[in-house]
Amino acid sequence: MSQILRTWTFWIHAAIEDECRTDVEQLILARMRLAPGNRRASVLFNDARDGTLEVVVLSIWDSLGHIKAFVGPNYLQPTISPAHLGKVFDKEPAVHHYKMNEIPLSLRDWSVSRPDQPT
Repeated sequence: MSQILRTWTFWIHAAIEDECRTDVEQLILARMRLAPGNRRASVLFNDARDGTLEVVVLSIWDSLGHIKAFVGPNYLQPTISPAHLGKVFDKEPAVHHYKMNEIPLSLRDWSVSRPDQPT
């Protein structure tokens, strides 16, 4: 069975980048990394040079079943806590899932198990 790359994207004002990095790391990625079936979780920030940042949350899972168990029945919709919703000024309407065999070879190494997690 192929691993699944899960991505979701949202946009924030550049002025809150540090706060967003901390929140994503402590509130989203930390929980995600502890979930059964999660192999990797990371976040990318892209400075649009117009006072905004694109934020992409990436995670690799053993299966879609593991994602559904972690996220719940609305696994295709991005979830942003009400406390943070006011800080996000735009978001993609859906989360994206890709089978790892559809990922370019240059990214496949990223799916290697984390050192703290057995394969």
